[in-house]
Amino acid sequence: MAAKRLGERLIEAGLCSAEAVEQALSHQKITGHRLGDCLVELGLMQEGPLLRFLAAEFKTRFVSAEKLAQVKIGTDVLDKVPVRMAEKQDFLPIAYDPERKVLSIVMAEPQNEALVKEIAIVTDMTEVFPYVGVRSAIQAAIKKHYYGDHTAFQQMQSGASMQQDARKLAGAYDSSDSRVVDSRSVSGSGKSSSRINPTQLREALGAVRGTIGENDFVETLNILVGLIEMPRKEFRGHSAQIARQAQLIARRMGLQPRDVAHTSIAAYLHDLGKKPERHLTLPLIVSNAEAKSEAKRYARAPVKLFETVHLPGGVNTVLAQLYEAYDGSGVPQGVKGEDITAGARIISAVDAFFDLTRNPFNVQGHIMGKAEAIALMREQAGVLFDPNVVDALNVLQSGDILRQRVEQDGRQVFIADTDEAVRTDLIDSLGKHGIVVQTVVKLDGVIDAVLSNEADTVAVGLGYGVADIVALVQFIRARPESSSLPVLVLGDPTDPQSRERLVQAGTSGFIPLPLSPDDAATTLRTAYFDRIEHGGLGHVVRGSFDELAPIELSKTLGKSRKSGRLVIRNGPQEGYLQFERGRVIYAQFQDKKGDQAIQPMLTLPQADFVFEPESLLTEMPNAERDFDVISRELTKASAAT
Repeated sequence: MAAKRLGERLIEAGLCSAEAVEQALSHQKITGHRLGDCLVELGLMQEGPLLRFLAAEFKTRFVSAEKLAQVKIGTDVLDKVPVRMAEKQDFLPIAYDPERKVLSIVMAEPQNEALVKEIAIVTDMTEVFPYVGVRSAIQAAIKKHYYGDHTAFQQMQSGASMQQDARKLAGAYDSSDSRVVDSRSVSGSGKSSSRINPTQLREALGAVRGTIGENDFVETLNILVGLIEMPRKEFRGHSAQIARQAQLIARRMGLQPRDVAHTSIAAYLHDLGKKPERHLTLPLIVSNAEAKSEAKRYARAPVKLFETVHLPGGVNTVLAQLYEAYDGSGVPQGVKGEDITAGARIISAVDAFFDLTRNPFNVQGHIMGKAEAIALMREQAGVLFDPNVVDALNVLQSGDILRQRVEQDGRQVFIADTDEAVRTDLIDSLGKHGIVVQTVVKLDGVIDAVLSNEADTVAVGLGYGVADIVALVQFIRARPESSSLPVLVLGDPTDPQSRERLVQAGTSGFIPLPLSPDDAATTLRTAYFDRIEHGGLGHVVRGSFDELAPIELSKTLGKSRKSGRLVIRNGPQEGYLQFERGRVIYAQFQDKKGDQAIQPMLTLPQADFVFEPESLLTEMPNAERDFDVISRELTKASAAT
């Protein structure tokens, strides 16, 4: 059932309004979820009426979230279905009749006959009977019944509240209130076209901050920014892109998880409360006295705007120091060097880079290429910008890290050590082999990576102490999702009892000191690839055509013979490619399908993309193209223009 048709039927049935369907469709473009799920997630429709309607449409029965939370499912039933398949395809086995070989499941798309047949084949069932449920409830049930997470349904309810609060924020967008705070949506004339009502915005953000933590708050802002920046032109997706880039640099520089989250939050909010006619950046304010005066006046605007929201103190500090220059020539206080909080140093550099490369009204008066912009910022390193941030930005913008992340299916090694030289040496040694490395200074960073399922191999310095390492390893081994994660210790205890404690806790091995970077890299590579060979799953990779051009992205997917799905979005334009071993087998973009959809998607001047290495095709193949051929065609077309 097409989303538009479902929306029309729901309207005709009097279950929701046309406005609600439009809001859900906008949300669908961001999340990729089904229309019915979007209506429930945004609080635009209750789960019960939707499920009753869908059950009647699909001639089946429904299972509510309440029943999924209470039902008892035997391990013999759960064992019939691989958990990864259930997670990817949004279904859950709930009952099994061994005599008739009939399996009952609840799924988000019971009309997907091909998937139902596939499940029957995988489970060796004579028949699979599908009930209908909402996606969020099914995913919560999978967490509860497969992983033993008894808080899953509570988290689902918190997530629903978060989505509804984000919708309230979006509802403040384009208000008629005369007291406006502009999100600096820049049109061709450089004038504003997007407004936000500050009163509604504060109230909604206050509600969100009162119920969720920093990471979820960042996700809320991501949804909000995607909604309010959709109509923007040169600055479409500006704040979200700044946030993503700033977060990557913050991680690369070893900031702690909370500081990384604070940097992301500040990046989303950094333009609110400021005049829309001029985009204030460090290069502009040092070259223009009027802009400098304006920056001094508005430097604390986001902080004042959100006083009643009670943002974390770290976020407020970052927001207040965005125009402080590294040499102390900035405003409002003339703070310099590392006295400027790291998040502010990062955001100011990233914001300036994107202003130079995306905004035709920047201080240079024209859009610059990436290499030219980096060269200019290198000249200003140590004066306006932190040299380490500029170096990290240069590495990030080269596309090498993003390319490596795609090549490695989003997998990465996490290094935790108090010695910066050790962290740097391992980054260099593993990087030679194309392995992506994240480093942290404190063990909190490892815990954060494990909880978010971002780590594929962990190396921990012995300097943290045996007791803390034992506690970390026990935590990792206690979680089903990370129980098989390789954890190696950088150092070998001379005390036999300490070594035995680490072994008993589940440590995978020891890397002797003094460290030989190449030997250590070999040991870590062995553990890393061993995990992959034993079923370690890849992770979603997010990027943009600014970071990795579609030609280079296509070359990478072809050369590495990748399988998975590539989702491409540019505002309302959206499509995806499904591929197997470097060969596109399905393509859809707007109203185009098959081979005709490939080139329009990959020749968009700007777009965000999501690479999903574990995604499976649920449609009939409609294309037959190698990425190697596609990249050659894109190169030829680029040369012709």
